[in-house]
Amino acid sequence: MEEKKPSIDIKEQELYDLASVLGLMTRAFADWDKEIYPTPHELSVPGIMVGIFLLDRQLGGEVFKAAWNSFLDVSANRKILPGTEKEVVWPEWDMESLEHPELAPLNDLCIMLAAWNFAAKQDEYPPEMFLGPLFSLAGSVAEGVARGYYLKDDKSKALYEQQREKLAGSHGSVDEFKKALESQLTSIDEALQSARKLPQS
Repeated sequence: MEEKKPSIDIKEQELYDLASVLGLMTRAFADWDKEIYPTPHELSVPGIMVGIFLLDRQLGGEVFKAAWNSFLDVSANRKILPGTEKEVVWPEWDMESLEHPELAPLNDLCIMLAAWNFAAKQDEYPPEMFLGPLFSLAGSVAEGVARGYYLKDDKSKALYEQQREKLAGSHGSVDEFKKALESQLTSIDEALQSARKLPQS
């Protein structure tokens, strides 16, 4: 009897929109990062922070922890579940064909975020089952991330200004916000550097 192939439903417009939001919000945090640190962090650091923020709220505490670890794994080693039979390695980007190769780490993160969020909308398949179809839509991811990060249209520019204002007011004062953000960015960076040092099976 032929094994039933999983029916993975990915709405490309939804994916593109998610990628745009990830790009835009990472730009907002990266710009704050540049104001706080003389040498700003690599893009993966604010990217991970935004990825956690954009995770579907239906995902519970334990799943959030697993998502956090997967973001670190993807950013550190471009794979998840290393050393297990479920290990998934991210395909290499063709850097010459990417319009913005410098955003590749954000594209990688966006694919992981999308896998979690699409999985949250159903209860049949785990996030890793969504990765194959998402890899095949990597062009949409790259385009969306770049649109958001580089504020390529008036709507993105307006949203960026709104996000900057909203973020700055989220802790009472800009100084308090920067202090809280500095602590979070440092913590994520330390976790990412630790993940890079872990032996890969």
